[in-house]
Amino acid sequence: MHNLQLTDDQTLVLDTVIKFVQDVVAPSAQERDEHRHFARDEFAGLADLGLFALPVAAEKGGAGMGLLPLAAVCEEIGAHSGSLARLLTSQVQCAAALASVDAEALEAVMAGTKLAAWVGLEHGVVCAGGKLSGKAELVPAAGEAAVLVVAARDGNEVVLAVVESSTCKRTALRALGFASAAPARVEFAGAAATIASRGAAAAAAARAADMIAWLGSAAACVGAGRASVAFAHKHAGERIAFGKPLLVQQAVVRKLVESQRGIDAARQLVYHAARVHDLGQDAERAALQARIAAVDAAVYAADEAIQIHGGFGYVVEYHVERHYRDSKTTEVLDGGNERGRDRLAALQFGG
Repeated sequence: MHNLQLTDDQTLVLDTVIKFVQDVVAPSAQERDEHRHFARDEFAGLADLGLFALPVAAEKGGAGMGLLPLAAVCEEIGAHSGSLARLLTSQVQCAAALASVDAEALEAVMAGTKLAAWVGLEHGVVCAGGKLSGKAELVPAAGEAAVLVVAARDGNEVVLAVVESSTCKRTALRALGFASAAPARVEFAGAAATIASRGAAAAAAARAADMIAWLGSAAACVGAGRASVAFAHKHAGERIAFGKPLLVQQAVVRKLVESQRGIDAARQLVYHAARVHDLGQDAERAALQARIAAVDAAVYAADEAIQIHGGFGYVVEYHVERHYRDSKTTEVLDGGNERGRDRLAALQFGG
């Protein structure tokens, strides 16, 4: 099977999402982002499509389809709305983590009747006596979430906790990217939590959530990069400079070539990592490589697209500035690309 080929069932899911994106997401993505309106209706649409249960095992009530179709879906959504792709990723992270420990909140999170936000170990939240303390500086979806699913530490032990968001102090952030994903700072300050699991089970749940974050973010960045190249290509074909279209000028077309090359390579890495995971093999190294490559490629493609657009590249109606902001913001989420590189060094070279 070709690395980018989906099964018939996976293709059906993707085709359904493509239609949803074209009909519902694309027409309103720019306006929602510009005015920082939360994508509530679009989130509800994802719930109606059953996407939050996509990789969750069938015996846990999910679709049991693995991470490959999720990656394909995140790419398609990310090409139009990085915010919505991030909301999908965060909700699926929470569902996967809760499914691994049979937590009570799982059904509501999978169904999307409870909007959830994931807070990973990278935020350094501490649990003691069933209460959480610490601060998470940038959490997409946290501004609107009903529950927070938190990977924390109780001494040297990993704890998976579920906390009602109303018990925490949340401060809406005017973050660089994901403007319609309700990013917020969360301060726990003794918030009472329901402990879903501890020790090895909680650590495994956190690893499952990390894997979804890496691949979901990577796929969304592939989509954002793909869109940036398409917008730049269209503009370069229409814009006349020195008596000819920008597209026939070597310096411009090479920008497009290099941007597309990076995006195509990142897509291969994303699909490869998803397949490795779905085969039950260790995909951590492949997923980290995919995430780093995809974020770098998306930032590069959006930056070059802005340059090709000239002054128009900074105008919201031309979309590329939004893809740039979302991609740059992804650089610092989930522990960040630099920490990911350090983790890769340890995995590959014992660094």
